[in-house]
Order: sequence, then C-alpha cells, then structure tokens
Amino acid sequence: MKTWEKFSDFLLIGEWHVHTCYTDGKNSIDEYCQKAVAIGLPLIAFTEHVRKNLDYDFHRFLNDIEIAKEKYDLIILSGCEAKVLPYGELDVSDDILKEIDYPIFAFHSFPKDTDLYFESLKKVLKNKHVNAWAHPGVFLIQNGLELSEDQLIDIFHSMSKLNVLLEINIKYQVPSETWKYLSSKFSVKFVKGGDVHSAEQLFFNI
Repeated sequence: MKTWEKFSDFLLIGEWHVHTCYTDGKNSIDEYCQKAVAIGLPLIAFTEHVRKNLDYDFHRFLNDIEIAKEKYDLIILSGCEAKVLPYGELDVSDDILKEIDYPIFAFHSFPKDTDLYFESLKKVLKNKHVNAWAHPGVFLIQNGLELSEDQLIDIFHSMSKLNVLLEINIKYQVPSETWKYLSSKFSVKFVKGGDVHSAEQLFFNI
C-alpha cells in the first residue's frame, strides 16, 4: 500500500508538496506547522529536494519532523522530491526512499528527448516507493516537447494500475485540462501540491 492511500480523504485539502530551509525553502518545519495549524490545514507533506550525494543532514530533517509530530495536532508526512535520471532511475539513495512516507518524482534537468522521457517515465512509475508525479508536464512545456495521446494513455493507465498520484500543481498550473480529462478516464487520482517554498504560500481550501 502506498502511503497516500492511508490519507486519501486529504488528497485535495492537504498540502502535499513543501520545501523547507534545508534546501531552497524559506521556513523551518516548525514554522510551516505553526502556519498550517493556524489556517486549519489538516495535512502537510515535507517533500524536500534530494540527491544521491546530499549537502545537508537528511536525518536531522527527519528528526525535526518527528518533533513536530509530537508538538502539533496535524498530519505530518516525511517525503522527498527526487529527480528522474535518464532511463528511469531516481537521484536519491534507496535508504531514503525506504525511510520516508511520501516520495515523489519530478523531471528537472533532463535530455530534450521525448522518447527517452517517455521510457524513463514508464520505468520510474514502476518504482514501488513513488507516490506521485510532481509538477507533471512542466519540463515538456518549458522545452517545447509533447507526448502523443497514445503515450499519455499508456502513462495514465500505468499510473492507475500502480497507484501513483497525478499532482495538481498550484505553482505551475499543471497538468493541463486535457491531461486531467484523459487521466480521469483511467481513474488516476489527483493530489494537491503547491510546490510551497515559504509558509506564506500555505493556504487551506475546502
């Protein structure tokens, strides 16, 4: 069972994509949790950027989350946003994937090759740890690339079968209405991700 399935009632009313001051976010875990409680947000997932070679103490990050869980009446999930590498591996250690609640994946720097993108996406969806596809399609849009309808059908069918969520990313306003419509035909589930980088960006909408 993927972690998100335990909290499926909160997929569209929690905040499932948050970055802290451990990387490029502005606020600490504690500051985010204070704000979440103040506005009535029921769930927050800290999906910090990772690499196989980290330049910060990930276990300290996890310890801060455990402290917050004891302090706040709030569902708090540990997570990471891992970069997809060519051919579908993730730029994160297996130890981290096994330890956290909510790993998500995203395309950042990547070859401008639609076929390689598609094949890499197909493979990463099979990774038993991944819970969601973060800011889906942004890399394609930014690089003038596009998946065919047949490729999208293949991807969304796999996502449904493998219980991988499609993130409704507030920051980048993705996925497109076409992607939403097509994915919904395969019963792909959506999750709200603000790609939040400061406590000021948190909001609760029910």
